[in-house]
Amino acid sequence: MSTGPWERSRTGVNYGSGKWRPVMARQGRMEAAGLEPVDGAIGESLTSFLRARQQRQVLTAHIQVIVVVLLTAMYVTRRKNYSIFRRSTDDSTRSLLSPASQRSSGSDWERPEDLASLHPPKTRRILGRWTIRTPNSSRFARHIHSRILQKFPFLVEMFYWAIALVVYRGTILITSHWYGGSQGLWDIAQGHGTSILEFEARITGMANITNNTRWVEWRIQQWFLTGAALGDWRGTALAFLNRAYALIHIPGTAAFIAYYYATAPTHRRFCIARRTLSLSNFVAFFVFTLYPCMPPRLLPKEYGFVDTVEAEDASSVWMKGDYVNALAAMPSMHFGYAFGIGCTLVYESGFLRHLHPLGDDMNDDLEMNGTTKHENGDVPRSIVSRLVLLFLGVFYPALILLAIISTANHYVLDAFAGATVIGFSFCCNRFLLNFLVLEDWLLWAWRLEKPTPTTGYAAHSS
Repeated sequence: MSTGPWERSRTGVNYGSGKWRPVMARQGRMEAAGLEPVDGAIGESLTSFLRARQQRQVLTAHIQVIVVVLLTAMYVTRRKNYSIFRRSTDDSTRSLLSPASQRSSGSDWERPEDLASLHPPKTRRILGRWTIRTPNSSRFARHIHSRILQKFPFLVEMFYWAIALVVYRGTILITSHWYGGSQGLWDIAQGHGTSILEFEARITGMANITNNTRWVEWRIQQWFLTGAALGDWRGTALAFLNRAYALIHIPGTAAFIAYYYATAPTHRRFCIARRTLSLSNFVAFFVFTLYPCMPPRLLPKEYGFVDTVEAEDASSVWMKGDYVNALAAMPSMHFGYAFGIGCTLVYESGFLRHLHPLGDDMNDDLEMNGTTKHENGDVPRSIVSRLVLLFLGVFYPALILLAIISTANHYVLDAFAGATVIGFSFCCNRFLLNFLVLEDWLLWAWRLEKPTPTTGYAAHSS
């Protein structure tokens, strides 16, 4: 099957002439840098060294971005007028804490009857049917690590996402073992990928066409690649989309979590968004394990897809090595996350809120021992800020959708599945509240009090 003016090489892609010239094969990259091509083992060693150094630099840069985002979020959402090292705390700060926390003494050696009255066990519900009691860790409120969390409550959110990353890494190992090693997994994932292409061709009425134009993903990518060969604006757009796919997903999601933690009108509303994204992770990980799927860019040459991100050296640490499951195209959580973030921003704009009010006055099933005293109502926004939120809520998922298709990293059906996972997770987000039992015991084991969130406090108090 022909791929038009584009021809694959073993290590790169020939994009033809034009102002947008992605780096070709390894020797071609050396020539473009003004280096003499070196043949034989020495050349391969030099090339490997240069590539490894470049990847280390990319890794360092990406980690720095994430660290800056998280540290900034920790600082912005810190509890003001609260000292980690001063045991006595002013009344305005302590009034934010739960009643049990206000009475905690910080001593582990009180009489049992005193502990029972000051720090009664928590009551939790499992699946809405069974009620159990868990230990109350509020007695550890004055421990230094509890006070650090009370000063920087956003650290709890970082811990939640660290759990998701550990589970994601586990799916890679489980999937490889389940399908009999890397080769067996590769073959099954390839079969799933080609099946998706054929299914899409049938539902779009293109099944009778015998060449690559039957696939909408191929047509979209070729439109950009043709423009790149001609040197028009489509080449620049494709370069932008390559970087959007490679660089925005993880840092952008972290930035959204930080932004929404700091600006959400209520902590309950933030928890709905956080639980929705968290549950979507676990649902997607489950699908990745049961249904490994090869993205279009990794399909055999005759399918005509081009890995434009790799060809332009735009890939990031989030797309390589131990950081990514390359055979997890279905569902697309690039688009799933973007869709969830977009829905949140549109909701906060207020234009469509009447379609599904969240009811911020509802009790969130004892997620916190207490609640912030400003946990009611919305903060008025100007029409300009509302329009900005509405625009970003529509533009961001649209951008990611175009990026994942034009770079041949996902199928259209992947994006639909990603949005479906988000919708399902939103409807079932309270399921994660069942794990508060485990959290209570973990806090007890660590002698740690869960901090009261600062979400919504600054906005309402201002």
